[in-house]
Amino acid sequence: MGQRCFDTVIFDMDGTLTDSVPLITEAVAEVISHYRLPAQSPRQLKRFVGPPLRIGFKQYLDLPEERLDEAVEVYRRYYRPRMTEVPLFSGIENLLCHLHRDGVKTAVASSKLEELVRDIAEATGMSPYLDWVAGTQEKAGTSAENPSDVANPQIRRGKEGVIRYALDQLAALAPPGRVVMVGDRADDYRAARNIGIDVIGVSWGAGSREEFPGAPWVTSVSELQNMLLSTSK
Repeated sequence: MGQRCFDTVIFDMDGTLTDSVPLITEAVAEVISHYRLPAQSPRQLKRFVGPPLRIGFKQYLDLPEERLDEAVEVYRRYYRPRMTEVPLFSGIENLLCHLHRDGVKTAVASSKLEELVRDIAEATGMSPYLDWVAGTQEKAGTSAENPSDVANPQIRRGKEGVIRYALDQLAALAPPGRVVMVGDRADDYRAARNIGIDVIGVSWGAGSREEFPGAPWVTSVSELQNMLLSTSK
């Protein structure tokens, strides 16, 4: 019998495990309405899925720095009461169950606040199959765009920092072995490449094949399961 190709799988959450794109875009539309900004198309709204909220609001809504905290609060007032109603994509629970049963270590790494990620993991029934759940932790006086934040596990602002933190926690349990990141957006791809781990893109989220140049791209959960549980000869 061959050796398993992957020993540890790090999952993005929104658009990869959870079918949360509709709720995220609704919450962004609420922010746009709050500031009486021009409406955006469904395709434009999908750009907000993946990157941290402040970066998305600054880049795609052109909000000034002094409005970003307020915009995030407007977003969360709409999002929080509804977030635990978001379903898993069909087949995801079965995939996580198989990985857990076969001894593959798993974690979620999300750009959301960690407390929200944990609440969603619990509400959707993912928690029993996960070895770790990681999200961002905001601290006053830090910047999500400061490169020094990425390597600081106490700050964890940005996808790369969250993945590194999750890997550190998993390594404390057992050697991580060969690691792969599974996600749907370019920030998942870039973070994995910067860290030096494998990455797989999924088609059912908010991203596109072009966001994962040179990386495997799967179009069904069953295809992803086969890839994650495959063995080398």
